[in-house]
Amino acid sequence: MSSAGPATSPGGLAGWLLRVQPGEWPRFALAFVYFFFLLGGYFMLRPIRGLVASNHSDVLHLLYTATFLTMLAIVPVFGFLVAKFRRGVFVPASYGFFIVQLLGFAWAFSGDGAAPRVQLVFYVWLSVFNLFVVSVFWSFMADIFTPGQAQRLFGSIMAGGSIGAILGPLATARLVGVIGVGGIMVLASLALGVATALAVLLGRRERRRTSGSGEALIGGSVWEGAREVFRSPYLLLICLMMLTHNMTSTFLYNGLAVLVDGSGMDDVARTVFFSYVDLVVQVIAFTLQFFLTARLLAWMGMPRTAVLPPLILAAGFTLLGSSLGLVLFAAVQVAQRAMNYGLLGPVKEMLFTVVDRETKYKSKNFIDTVVYRGSDVAASWLFKGYMTLGLGVHQAALAYLPVMVIWGLGAWRLGRRYEALRDMPESSTKDG
Repeated sequence: MSSAGPATSPGGLAGWLLRVQPGEWPRFALAFVYFFFLLGGYFMLRPIRGLVASNHSDVLHLLYTATFLTMLAIVPVFGFLVAKFRRGVFVPASYGFFIVQLLGFAWAFSGDGAAPRVQLVFYVWLSVFNLFVVSVFWSFMADIFTPGQAQRLFGSIMAGGSIGAILGPLATARLVGVIGVGGIMVLASLALGVATALAVLLGRRERRRTSGSGEALIGGSVWEGAREVFRSPYLLLICLMMLTHNMTSTFLYNGLAVLVDGSGMDDVARTVFFSYVDLVVQVIAFTLQFFLTARLLAWMGMPRTAVLPPLILAAGFTLLGSSLGLVLFAAVQVAQRAMNYGLLGPVKEMLFTVVDRETKYKSKNFIDTVVYRGSDVAASWLFKGYMTLGLGVHQAALAYLPVMVIWGLGAWRLGRRYEALRDMPESSTKDG
């Protein structure tokens, strides 16, 4: 791999904006377009999940639990694939598996629409699909880029995904009334097929660039990634950051679903509403990724950058505690999700560039799926508990402020640990 290099690159305006150095363009361009189609396909589907959530807001905690249990079943299967097959096999095989299932849902949702039970299965499926395929993508990126390159490039690569995430919900909002939900699912499967082809091309290029050394079997135990998480203070800090962030985001997601459910909008209006929420989120996230994230990291360093989201959201939750409405609540959720995609996301993926390959694929996938959805389960049941006790959404917002204090303290310590690992020799970067 090329070295991290200076903070700016000599490739003209595009090189200055994207911070891409000579020799990095082919890898960067393939990764950028790959993520564009991957998130474009997913975000065509996300408004449909929002529709299902608003139609079944009373059982969201059960859907999160079902998603978590499904993750537990899938993780050992993925661990087996990672241990037994090279990256060029298990990455496209994973995507192909989900594409076939999506086409099945497209058939089920065609005509008069899917039965309520099928809608609930789709909600769980999409929640699993999202985390799984995106986790595989970023494991791949952490495997082929150095920490220095990641600091410069991951924000811009995420911007490629954000362009797809802008066009995806826009396409759904414009086309769902014409081709229906089933047609949207077929379009999404085509986008995911293109992403799979690009993953294969990028993998082949990496094999040529590294003379096949990056495609060696990872091996090891199916459950080694999970065991390493509980042995590593560094990985546990990543888990803490994800837990506290997800408790915040799940509250906002559930709260918005409850407010939309009581708004009187019909199914088409709800789908369009969630489409435009997604659109605004991705426009803001793209701006952060394209112009600010890499420069914030270079200027402020990892610890200070990592604590920005909990500080900003603490102010937003304080505002929700004193004043509540659908538009205000949606605005705070937009801010949270925009920072998640535009700032926290690149930060989280950079954290895995300083660990070994087995951790990048196995432990990262365990964290991105089981830990992520486990925290969703905890947050959704907590939200359900608050509602059962008779607390209003605005009162529950104030009860989440201590979560953001813990998030901020953990993020600061995690950022300091990342910088220490980044500055160690490469042979010593398997953190314990």
